[in-house]
Amino acid sequence: MMTAVSIVLLELGAVFEIASGAAALLAALVPALFFLRGEARTGRLVYGATSALAVLVVPDKFTALVYVLVLGLYTVLRFTVHWQSRVPRLACKASLVVFWVLLSIVVIQFGFVEELVSVSPLIAAALAAGWTVFLLYYDFCMNRIFMGMGHWLRKFH
Repeated sequence: MMTAVSIVLLELGAVFEIASGAAALLAALVPALFFLRGEARTGRLVYGATSALAVLVVPDKFTALVYVLVLGLYTVLRFTVHWQSRVPRLACKASLVVFWVLLSIVVIQFGFVEELVSVSPLIAAALAAGWTVFLLYYDFCMNRIFMGMGHWLRKFH
């Protein structure tokens, strides 16, 4: 049922293009509910099923890929990797940033986004840098949101 909720959110993002990023973000919060309740296996299954269905069903493939490769993946990795010590946490976040920068460069260079087919390398570098800043801010905000969601779930559990 929660996979269906995620797919509906992603479909709404495809219908209303202005809200596609918000739809992918909200869909990424759905598996987080299971991780926060201690049901990590179910959270990973919801992410996997939503990812597979999103790639097959959602007409806006960019929104689906943002969920699959960035926002949903971050949610799963955030709760799967154990963050006890600072060095592994920073190393994992640094590797995610490198992955996302390379992914954004591949998306720009191979023309997956029609508007960015003929951009100069300087603009591509600026877009990759902006995307990295966004993801670092996203990481900072999501840590706060996940803490709040965990508190809310414990309160009503």
